[in-house]
Amino acid sequence: MINSLSPKSQQFEPALVLIADDESLMRMQIRRVMEESGYQVVETSNGEECLLTYVRLQPDIVLLDAVMPEMNGFECCKRLQTLPENHHAPVLMITGLDDKKSVDLAFNSGATDYVTKPIHWPVLLHRVRRLLKQSQVYRQLEETNYTLELHVQARTQELEAALQRLQFEVEERKKAEGQVRQSLAKEKELSDMKSRLINTLSHEFRTPLSLISLASEFLEMKPDLPESEKRSRKFSQIRANVKRITRILDDALTINRSESGNILFHTTSVDFVSFCQRLVAEWQFLKEEKHELQFQAEEISSTIPIDMGLLEQALTHLFVNAIRYSPEGGEVQIIVTAQPSFVSFRICDRGIGIPEEDRPKIFDKFYRASNANSIPGSPGAGLGLSIVKQVIDLHGGKIQVESELDRGTKMTVILPR
Repeated sequence: MINSLSPKSQQFEPALVLIADDESLMRMQIRRVMEESGYQVVETSNGEECLLTYVRLQPDIVLLDAVMPEMNGFECCKRLQTLPENHHAPVLMITGLDDKKSVDLAFNSGATDYVTKPIHWPVLLHRVRRLLKQSQVYRQLEETNYTLELHVQARTQELEAALQRLQFEVEERKKAEGQVRQSLAKEKELSDMKSRLINTLSHEFRTPLSLISLASEFLEMKPDLPESEKRSRKFSQIRANVKRITRILDDALTINRSESGNILFHTTSVDFVSFCQRLVAEWQFLKEEKHELQFQAEEISSTIPIDMGLLEQALTHLFVNAIRYSPEGGEVQIIVTAQPSFVSFRICDRGIGIPEEDRPKIFDKFYRASNANSIPGSPGAGLGLSIVKQVIDLHGGKIQVESELDRGTKMTVILPR
């Protein structure tokens, strides 16, 4: 579409004027005036022809007669407004009607302005120039708005992308900070645990090391002492305390590996009843004479996958506790059963029991029941039951606790087959 006002004031192609009038003389007069003013002109004689020419040539302005046969100027003007164009050319209605109703009808039909017949030519030229100028300004404004809109869209996309990057960076930084905090907390927890473990082990080692030292000194002072019951007791005392130290070290290693995530867990299919029978035979040497150890097991197949070393360590802790916290002696009963989907190991003692308020915490590391120190010579690092729980969890099993103060405790381990 041509955007010039006239060749006299612009260096561009002259504006194209579309004339629609059914009177040939009027069209000729308008053409002459427009061409003398430097505009290009194309003529049509009715509304239909005007619409077709408008679509084909896209003129810069339309001079439209209001009264024409078949399709009058008002209807033609309405139809012009419905054509699919980015910008509609201004329509100057030429009418012999000057009443208010006709003027309102012209503007309601979409006309930009109007002139009346007989035409005053200077007025016509003035309005054509003004409408072309307005149209040009409007188109420039549209182009500016369109360019600005594109710029805003591009800038918005840039800002949205930058915001997404920023949000991603913030989230990543939060994750990194969270990981650092977790690592620091874990490191502090491990450091505190190791410090506490060292302090606990230092305390726990004193008693067995002192007993070993005393027994060794006794044997050293009497090198010629013949084999006797007293000499045998001293050697047994040394062996028992060496085993005690070994258990403490094994517990410390297990806890350390568990906390660092490096615990070794390798299962082997074994007969659980036979496994427990072997342990009970070894435990006979750990108990005192005042304790009576009873073992009961079903003679059925009980093959399950277990880590023999870890499970032996865990069940031995349960047995040692049953003996340790039964100072008056009595019966310690072990019952092993097997079901199609699980096996169970139950150990029952007649000891001091566990206070009800302590039971939820007895599997915590370094925790000892409030009545644990009521028995003289009952050392403990508070690691045993924590290790038991971790080992049972590794096997996918569970442990149940039943206890009454001064009546005894039942610990039941259930392992899946």
